[in-house]
Amino acid sequence: MRIRRAVQKDRELIWRATMETVWQDLSQAEQREVGRTAMEEHFRPHAREVIERPESEVLVAEAPDGTVVGYTILGRATSMVSPHPFGFVYDLWVAPEARRQGVARRLMEHAAGWCRRQGLSTLRLEVAAGNLGARAFYAAEGFAEERLYLGRGV
Repeated sequence: MRIRRAVQKDRELIWRATMETVWQDLSQAEQREVGRTAMEEHFRPHAREVIERPESEVLVAEAPDGTVVGYTILGRATSMVSPHPFGFVYDLWVAPEARRQGVARRLMEHAAGWCRRQGLSTLRLEVAAGNLGARAFYAAEGFAEERLYLGRGV
């Protein structure tokens, strides 16, 4: 497997997978409230802005036959409470047929290397509370909860 920077021909797969991942990560209540089309129309410009920033990086994992089997979208971010920047994983995706084969781990290794080259000492991400598989993977990779994002109906 080879990790490389994404190129234009990778964009269609990245958009399709990102939209599906984001949709699946929404709670059923959010899905009913927003709807898929409205979510995509709202999300795409925000995601495009992140992806197209010069300081962002999109990496793909490529199988020996050239098939893209995963990707990650990385960027530099700050929080509202601290001026110190950190690396942020905006998205990490692995094709269903390539899961549990080390693809995500390799992408995260490259994400950490990218952060070090950027002079960033922390890598953060957001994961849906119900995505237990991803949460277990991230915990195994050394990620720990820093804050909890809570919600309720009103």
